[in-house]
Amino acid sequence: MCNTITTLLLSGLLATIAPLHAQVADNAELASLYRDDQKVRDSTDIDWTVVSHEDAQRRARVLVLLGEGQLRTATDYFNAALVFQHGSDLADYRIAHALATLAATLDPERANYRWLVAASWDRMMTAQLQPQWYGTQFQGSDEGLFLYPVAEDAVDDAERTRMGVPTLAQSQAKVGEMAASVGQQPRPVPPSIEQLRLERGAGRTASP
Repeated sequence: MCNTITTLLLSGLLATIAPLHAQVADNAELASLYRDDQKVRDSTDIDWTVVSHEDAQRRARVLVLLGEGQLRTATDYFNAALVFQHGSDLADYRIAHALATLAATLDPERANYRWLVAASWDRMMTAQLQPQWYGTQFQGSDEGLFLYPVAEDAVDDAERTRMGVPTLAQSQAKVGEMAASVGQQPRPVPPSIEQLRLERGAGRTASP
């Protein structure tokens, strides 16, 4: 599966690079998939069972478009990456990161493309129970919502700013706001990565 996706990504990139001299329009269906992904998350009353099923359908359609060489612009890659960012496992997050990296490479001036590179990297780390680097990921447990542990020496705040994400202090200060947005309380004492590994093993921790 991973080799197939890698081949598709490389093929798509070559198809993108070839016509750089021409004006290429963004893919309308990918834009629609992106809008649908965002729209279902705007509601205050979300049925995550339904959304998860719809997310999987969107990912499947993106893979078809990728295989057909329909991803041609930086916006196409970003839209596809965001769909996979809302995936269900490490394989989905790896695809999100690859797609976001292509988007940011094709259009390095777009801060939201760089942000998704960072956020997808962090999500890959959390999926492997490793500390995140940039501080983009929040999680919830029985004790409340918290900023997932950060490897503070992995990148500095200058790099976070360059990637379009808040400084570490700003992310830490957002915990209360994020908790309120999902109807939770902040976790009084944020867990260490070791605590999370124990909790995950006991099935106590879940993403909001």
